[in-house]
Amino acid sequence: MRKFYLITFLILIWCYSSTLESVAQQTAGSLRVYTLEECLKIGASENLEVQGAVANAMEASARLRSAFAGYLPTASISLGYSRTLNTVTGFNLGGQVQEIPIRNPDLFFASGNVGYLLFDGFAREHNHTAAQLSQSAADNTLAQTRCRVLNTIRSQYLAILRAKQTLRIRREDFELGKKQLERLREQYKAGVLAIAPVLTQEADVANRELAVVQAENDLDLAKGALLTTLGMNPSAHVDFADVSIPSTVSDTDIREFRSLIGDFATACTTAISKRLDLRAAQSSFEAAQETARAAQGSWLPTISAGYQYSWNGNSLSFFEYGRQGLGVSLDYTIFNGFQRDVSIQRAQIQEQQALIQRRQAEQRVIADVQNAFVQLSAAEKSLDITARALHAAQQNFDAAEERFKVGAANILDYTIANANLATAKINRVSALYNYIAARYQMQFSLGLLEE
Repeated sequence: MRKFYLITFLILIWCYSSTLESVAQQTAGSLRVYTLEECLKIGASENLEVQGAVANAMEASARLRSAFAGYLPTASISLGYSRTLNTVTGFNLGGQVQEIPIRNPDLFFASGNVGYLLFDGFAREHNHTAAQLSQSAADNTLAQTRCRVLNTIRSQYLAILRAKQTLRIRREDFELGKKQLERLREQYKAGVLAIAPVLTQEADVANRELAVVQAENDLDLAKGALLTTLGMNPSAHVDFADVSIPSTVSDTDIREFRSLIGDFATACTTAISKRLDLRAAQSSFEAAQETARAAQGSWLPTISAGYQYSWNGNSLSFFEYGRQGLGVSLDYTIFNGFQRDVSIQRAQIQEQQALIQRRQAEQRVIADVQNAFVQLSAAEKSLDITARALHAAQQNFDAAEERFKVGAANILDYTIANANLATAKINRVSALYNYIAARYQMQFSLGLLEE
């Protein structure tokens, strides 16, 4: 029996260890890779700013339903029952108390009212229009928030790809430096080389290793920023693919994009007509105007009509013989402690504030277009400059490497040429992704970047 238990225990341990090993292998091999399209889809729904804008749009929709209720009649009903606990009642007559027995102590009563507002100084109409405009502003704000968040996701995605390419270049440079260091050490051991070049190369390899560490840190920070924007855990073990991002940009692509956006004046006209945040600001201003008109309606009387039914009795019989009535009322507030004046003044101030916000939105749109043009121009120049610099740095490195192999150049010349080549490669990668990001920013500033 003991052998049976021992064997069973060993089998359970083996199964448990096998399960742990399988899980570990699956975890190690289950690195989730996200494409740009997947990130955009996640950010459009999971980003906290987008969720806040969705909540604001839902609130505006509820306010619109509340404003529409002003066109509907009001109705109320009241039912009640009471019972007299005393069995007799009485009265004093000539000093004598006369008792009267209560035959039916129960009392039932019911009432119903239906009312309809006929006129309130057009406040109802203006409030409903203001609610519709507020709904439009909230919807446009939601769409603009999504566009802004998705533009941020594109920019952060490109930052990750740029960091990945930079890390790749740094690692290749580091491996190349280590191989060169091993070659120099072998030459030093063979007695054909002094110790100075070896020490110089060791210092250079250390600097390259430090550059690798910095590039890894930059990549981790870029991933954390994007994951935060996506509403995910910033420390999640994920990666991002670059299959949807072009690896080269031709002169034809640059010219076609320039012809698409036009000059600065054309771009400003496009932005003013397309930007959703400007539409939202305009709708908010018009809603404030309607609210101010509704406040002015408080100087006019209020007219309402109603129907009323009331009944009470000691039993539920004869319910149909209750009192019914129709009526029309006119109300006018002569003085209410200046509350009417304060309400009108507050609505006018809100209208002025909405006008200022609309003008600020217009200035912001023009500024965004101006900044986008500056970034695009700088990115185009960087593409040309880095292409020429990379070509020259590659030729210089090839020449320095050949001279170093035949002993015509020292290790310092070779190290400088290699450092310049690595820098030129990184600058070229940065220029490419900066140009793509500048195009996205230009499309966003013009209102042409869809959700």
